[in-house]
Amino acid sequence: MVDLALGMKDGFPREVGIKRKIENILRTLFRKWGYQEVEPPSIEYYSTLEKALGEEIKERLFKFIDREGKLVCLRPEFTTSIARMYSSEFLDITVPVRVFYDGKIFRYPSSPFRTECEFTQVGVESLGQNSVSIDAEIVALAISSLQGIGIQNFQVDISHVGVYQGILDSLGLDKKIRESIHSLVGKKDFTGLKKIIKNLSLPHPKVGNLLIEFPFLRGKIDVVDHASSFFDSNQKILATFNRIKEIWNILVDFGLERHVVVNLGLVRDFDYYTGLIFEGFSPLIGYPLLAGGRYDNLFSLFGKDLPACGFALFAERLVEIMAEAAFSSSPTTPISIQYPPRLRAKVFSISENFRQKGIPIIMEEKPKDSPYLTIVGTKGTFDLKESEWGKIEEIIEREQEKHG
Repeated sequence: MVDLALGMKDGFPREVGIKRKIENILRTLFRKWGYQEVEPPSIEYYSTLEKALGEEIKERLFKFIDREGKLVCLRPEFTTSIARMYSSEFLDITVPVRVFYDGKIFRYPSSPFRTECEFTQVGVESLGQNSVSIDAEIVALAISSLQGIGIQNFQVDISHVGVYQGILDSLGLDKKIRESIHSLVGKKDFTGLKKIIKNLSLPHPKVGNLLIEFPFLRGKIDVVDHASSFFDSNQKILATFNRIKEIWNILVDFGLERHVVVNLGLVRDFDYYTGLIFEGFSPLIGYPLLAGGRYDNLFSLFGKDLPACGFALFAERLVEIMAEAAFSSSPTTPISIQYPPRLRAKVFSISENFRQKGIPIIMEEKPKDSPYLTIVGTKGTFDLKESEWGKIEEIIEREQEKHG
């Protein structure tokens, strides 16, 4: 028995068929929204990724030494690669730029309870504009993406990195305590979070209580009003709450609010986010179907001032849901034509004609002395004598009608 490399997975026809159908739907949708496809390389220098990624993600990179002795990595996500691409001094761009991508990413799992290391991400990036309308557009496109592939039972949690950062800033915590709290929040260790807060001497105990409540600050827009009441004069965090309200109001105008939840306790695992953050969930699966946000400072790491916002969908997770739902790749079972060599030209011409119509045909050559041409379909096998060879097209069309 030959084992798979840890964290990798074979893709068999049914699930690959579902995944390709999902990818095609998303590609078509993104183009309709004005996004164009890009294709960053699969390998980046570690020095490129090191600029943008936090310590936790750096530990999860697939790293190796290339032939020139340089440390390189399989890409762990697309956003940093796209930031590098569009920060090139040789690239003259006119903003806004809307791009999408579809490809593999590689990173070690964040939890000992998960093993997958290879994912397919399909996502978009809107470059060059920092506005509430673009934030709302990105969330709306995320919602449309899930609707487009047939998922109806889902929700998108939205927040802003300024909420979490603002709470910690107002408490005047040192770096070590902040890192401990961040780790507990990331692990959703609410008991540990409560314990560490209770043991601190805080300048604003009321805000400390909000931090204990932080993981549960989830609901509709009234959650923002509740959290705002803890900050009377902190204009920075109040502006953050106002930004969330503005995004919410646009999504209400779009008629999408039934799919949106304000989750002020949302914390993303990438450090480059600067504003809006969001994740999409379904009750059918225990981890996000999509994730994204705003990252206005990322490009500056590569020498360019370019605000940006985007999201990525995890294709394998979508397949996991859709494989159990009504959605199916429903591949047309190929029809096999088994023929003697003297019919090679005729069968090839017929096969090409049906393939052009989207009907899959398999050609299989028989021994040259075979007296029959055989058609194998979903409803039976047909042996045709030479006098019946003119019925090939008729039988295939009839098979196709039965299959449909």
